[in-house]
Amino acid sequence: MALYQIKKKKLSKSKNILGIILARENSKGIKNKNLLKIKGKTLIEIAINNAIKSKTLSRVVFSSDSEKLIRIAKKKIQVQFKRPKKLAKDRSSTYDVVKHAVNWLRRNENWKTDIVVILPPTSPFRRASHIDKVVNLLIRSNSDAAMTVTDPSYPPHWMFKKIRKKYKFLLPEGRKIQRRQDAPRVYQPAGMVYAIKSKFLLKMKGILPQGKTIGFFIEKDIAINIDKPLDYTLAKILSEKNYSSKN
Repeated sequence: MALYQIKKKKLSKSKNILGIILARENSKGIKNKNLLKIKGKTLIEIAINNAIKSKTLSRVVFSSDSEKLIRIAKKKIQVQFKRPKKLAKDRSSTYDVVKHAVNWLRRNENWKTDIVVILPPTSPFRRASHIDKVVNLLIRSNSDAAMTVTDPSYPPHWMFKKIRKKYKFLLPEGRKIQRRQDAPRVYQPAGMVYAIKSKFLLKMKGILPQGKTIGFFIEKDIAINIDKPLDYTLAKILSEKNYSSKN
C-alpha cells in the first residue's frame, strides 16, 4: 500500500461521489455510542456536518437500523431507507452495508455512484478537508481505494501470541528488535475516511487494503476512534485542546 500526505491543492471533481454515514443501533464497547457528545454535539451530528461541508461529495446518505438515530439524522439530511436487520448484526460486514446503500440508490432512484466514501461517526476529529483530501488522492493516484492510516499504538513486532501455555512472538523477527526506533515503520487503519471506486467495491471480498489501495496519513491524536470508554474520555480531553473539527 502506497502512502502519501498531501498539502492543500485545488480539489478534483468526479461526477457522482457518495458519502455514507454508518450508524448501527447496538454497540458492544459503549452503549448508544453514536449518541455520545463532543462539545455538545453527538457523533452523528458531527459526522453529518463535516460530510455536508465536503466539497467533493455529490450526496450523503445515512444507513442505520435505528428509528431514533434516523430521526436525528433527518434534522440535517434526507434518509432514504432503513438498514435491513440482517445487515445490523455484530458480524455484519461494513462493506456489505455500503453495497446495500449503493444498490438501493441504483434500483430505487436510478442513481449510480463512481466513488463511495465511508464515514464512520466514531471519528469525531475528522474534518471536511480530510474527506476531500482522501477523495482527491484516490482520483489523482488512479487507485482502487484510498484510506486514512496512522501510527500503531505499539510495535506489532513486540506482540505475542499464546500457544498452549507459552507466549511466542507474533512476528519472529521481533526477538531481534531491542529498541522501538529499530522496528520497521508500520501503520494501522485510522478509520476516519475510506474512499473506494464503486466498480472495485462491488467485487471486493474482505477488507482494505487490497487491490491498489493508497494511504493518507493522519496524526495519532487526530485519528481517535471511539470504541471504548477510554477512547471517549481521551476524545473529550483532546477536544478541549482545539483538536476537534469546526462543525
